[in-house]
Amino acid sequence: MRLSELSEKSGVKTATIKYYLREGLLRPGLRVSATQAEYDESHLRRLRLVRALIQVGRLPVATAREVLSHVDDESLGRTIRLGAALWSLPHGPDPDEEAPETA
Repeated sequence: MRLSELSEKSGVKTATIKYYLREGLLRPGLRVSATQAEYDESHLRRLRLVRALIQVGRLPVATAREVLSHVDDESLGRTIRLGAALWSLPHGPDPDEEAPETA
């Protein structure tokens, strides 16, 4: 599918998709000419993941890039990649050990 089709199927504006491509959050499509590329279902799935991280998870682009770099690291096993991705997410404050809810 072309960029316009990817935009239509995902509901993400083409300008935003181009931004994600520049930022390395989405891998480039298969070049078919100097100005056009083809995208597939894997791009659509990745775009949905990126949007979930940024919109739902409210992660900054840099943090989303870090999380995705762990997800993409094929030198690690799947469980280790997931753990590394989770570890790179922002953590909330440590629980108050004195609070009655913690006890």
